[in-house]
Amino acid sequence: MKRVIGLLLCVVLLVLLGISVVPDGPDEAETLSLYFPVKEELLSGGGDAVTTVRIDWREMRSKSAQEQAEAALHLLLEGYQDSAFGRVLPGSARLLSCQVSGSTATVDFSAAYGQLSGIDLTIADYCIALSLVQIPGIYTVRITVNGRELAYRDKNYFRADDVLVTSPEDVVRNLAVQLYFPNGGLLVAEERILTIYEGESQAEAVIEALLTGPENEALKALLPEGFSVLGVRVEGDLCYINLPQSSEELLPSDSAAQRLTVQGLVRSLCSIREVRQVQLLVEGERRATWGTVDISQPFGN
Repeated sequence: MKRVIGLLLCVVLLVLLGISVVPDGPDEAETLSLYFPVKEELLSGGGDAVTTVRIDWREMRSKSAQEQAEAALHLLLEGYQDSAFGRVLPGSARLLSCQVSGSTATVDFSAAYGQLSGIDLTIADYCIALSLVQIPGIYTVRITVNGRELAYRDKNYFRADDVLVTSPEDVVRNLAVQLYFPNGGLLVAEERILTIYEGESQAEAVIEALLTGPENEALKALLPEGFSVLGVRVEGDLCYINLPQSSEELLPSDSAAQRLTVQGLVRSLCSIREVRQVQLLVEGERRATWGTVDISQPFGN
């Protein structure tokens, strides 16, 4: 989607804050994604109701979570314009305050925000919440109106793994996880937010992300090239990974490296809130070993 800065005010604000729009391809750890609604007239042919623009955030990373939240909200609500973006706030609504306490950012709006309802309220809530939860230290966003929670909506606290509406007829879910990748003989966690599309399970999304590999260039791929799974499912708090027989041939020859591969799979899947244990299967059956690793019993994190 073409993204341009529409107002001189936005350009001045970005320069003053040391922030710029970044092209596709830079390190995502150095950027912040701002979430905006797409204008209603552009949705007639379908498509996402929410879109993002990536902002260079390197100059802001050294500032406090409070300062980062205030800067992000200023850009989200006032400072960034695009011909395809709708307003996050209804016409007369104003931001009254933003206060970060512990891991929660409480964002308070004037009474006009409370006039939103249905899909419009949902989109506004998630544009704000999903923009702020990327800031290190902020895991939950509380949205209030004149200091009070809206009694007529299901929730007033939002996390990264809550539902994100992408069109009035469709929803996807964001999932905050930790993916584990090797660095020498150790596993290092990458904090990631995965998008779970309709019909896709959380466990499937984690496996897909592991297959894609780490974003940090200092880390190595956990799973070897050509690796695949036959299926993954969660029953209760137990996740089953069904592996093809041929997967053993792709394992590293070193037994310690094989254990590291299994540990990375287990820890990554156990970062899903509902998963407590992981059972490896081969061709749908329990096996005593996979390579040299004992897989006869489920693994805990």
